[in-house]
Amino acid sequence: MTTGLLVAFVHATPGSVEPVNDALRAEFPEAEPWHLVDDRLVSEADAAGGLTPALRRRMLSLIRHAIDGGADAVQLSCSMYGPVAALARQLWDVPVRASDDAAFAEITHRESAEVVLLSSLDSASADSAQRLTDAAPGAAVRSARAHPASADSLAQAAKPHLTEGNLVLLAQYSLSPHADDLARILGAEVLSPLPLGVRALRSELLPPAP
Repeated sequence: MTTGLLVAFVHATPGSVEPVNDALRAEFPEAEPWHLVDDRLVSEADAAGGLTPALRRRMLSLIRHAIDGGADAVQLSCSMYGPVAALARQLWDVPVRASDDAAFAEITHRESAEVVLLSSLDSASADSAQRLTDAAPGAAVRSARAHPASADSLAQAAKPHLTEGNLVLLAQYSLSPHADDLARILGAEVLSPLPLGVRALRSELLPPAP
């Protein structure tokens, strides 16, 4: 089915490109993806101790490039740049979404959620934990890091923090291929922001069928 919908994804690592393509095939096949990759976004933010004005401007330039190129929506795949998505929404009418907007919304709708936030990068974990706490003040958030990232290493990192009823939230799009195996190993619910974000985009961009 062709809808002419062009969705731009801004990546901080090439490792998130194929997971996005897989999620689109499964959840939003009507969309045509456009991948923009700047693989220094994370390393430079880490070296600077966080987002700098120059890095914010660079991400805004990438978003502007996507919008000027005709994108119907822009999805950031790097959680660290979530605050820039909020700023971009004030500048342009085109939908611009942070990587974990839909996941945070899902957690916010649940009462007394206890969340184990899994990442393979310290920077991604710290940023996501803070923004999740701001978005869902009722959620109890514990962070765990696993590197290298695999279902087994992620499970080992999560297990010490798990209690009955916990949710496990993946902090990075590049971890989404491990979601199903991780849920099976842990026997717990695993939320991946990537499919949730793609479903939210589809719901926003495509009107419901009559």
